Amino acid sequence: MKNNIIFSKITADDWPQIMAIENQTYPNPWPLKVMQDCQQAGYQCIKGTVSTKPNEIACYAFLMIGFEESNLLNISVNPVLQRQNIASQLLQRLLLISRINHAKNIWLEVRASNQAAINLYEKFHFKQIGTRKHYYQYIDASGQKIKEHALIMSRKVNL
Repeated sequence: MKNNIIFSKITADDWPQIMAIENQTYPNPWPLKVMQDCQQAGYQCIKGTVSTKPNEIACYAFLMIGFEESNLLNISVNPVLQRQNIASQLLQRLLLISRINHAKNIWLEVRASNQAAINLYEKFHFKQIGTRKHYYQYIDASGQKIKEHALIMSRKVNL
């Protein structure tokens, strides 16, 4: 079943839900301050809700628009709603926003171990164009320091 996602801008009331999702989703979650700084800087900060549950955030993303390019900084789907086509709908919306803002290319970094995300990006014709060594650094559940490479991926906005 495909969820009907309604997209809108992130507001101050959304931060508690977004932080809960962020902390469940990533081993190295973004701090709230970084997200608020993105919003203050005028980046595209969008959330998606399922039409049947408009008060529950299903997904969110932070997209920086620059001169003829956009950079996907963060994209997340509520863990209880993953594998339901929500990430695909969100990525389609981000590509539309990029196109409207005259971006020619869209870029992102993804953890080398995040095969589900890599598969999604490849489905949308993103190609790996480089690697950032030890880009992600965090402490895992056992207290061990992890250094993980990021794959740099890109695609043309208008395919």
